[in-house]
Amino acid sequence: MDQEAMKRAVGNIGGALQTGDLVAPLPAESMPQDRDTAEELAGQVLEWLGFAPCGVRLAPATDGSMITGPMLEARFLDDGARLPVEILRHGRASAALLGVLGAALDPEATTPPDIAALHPALDVSASRFTEGPTDRFVEIADLAGLGMLVLGKRRPMPEAPLRVALVEGDGRPKGTLLDLHAAFATAAEEARRLGGLPAGAVLVVAGLGGQVLNLKPGGHITARFTGLGKVSASFGTSFPASAD
Repeated sequence: MDQEAMKRAVGNIGGALQTGDLVAPLPAESMPQDRDTAEELAGQVLEWLGFAPCGVRLAPATDGSMITGPMLEARFLDDGARLPVEILRHGRASAALLGVLGAALDPEATTPPDIAALHPALDVSASRFTEGPTDRFVEIADLAGLGMLVLGKRRPMPEAPLRVALVEGDGRPKGTLLDLHAAFATAAEEARRLGGLPAGAVLVVAGLGGQVLNLKPGGHITARFTGLGKVSASFGTSFPASAD
């Protein structure tokens, strides 16, 4: 992709993030054709906006694959958040965990990440495009579909596997067994591929348990984690994007 085409793509995506307005699909010459180009676009979008990421987020793409993008502290919300679906177009929710790094992730190292603290979370993705992402590379360029991250209380990292369930309404399913260490090892590998992270940065792993729910007005979605608690958010058409 030439620099002019990349500049147009950055302006389109960055402008949509800045204003909240959706944009038409990228023209063919501005569409990233591989992961490296898509990640370069995402980095330039952050630079265009003047945003500094606080960590790395691994999340499910619309096509079911896992993609990696930046995490922004401004996108954190408290448990019980109420969100208007109109600001989260093509939004989807999944169970997630946020780990705070107790030590830097050296890009050359292969040791497991040092997770000093853990937050159960509900990842809420969104798209800046009128018709949603056309493919996974466009989704990566769109900050990997970053929307909001609803956070529960800080917890220590458990040693044993736990169960995770994503619930719409009042259901209480048994959930899926999750190996936390394997999930964060994958996220750490991605963060190292992108250059590493300092101590205090975060790793976010979304799509846990393999379930993703589409957002709808009037919906209430909860992510439940055995031993860690639950995190929930409500979705409407006129709520403020905050937890009161």
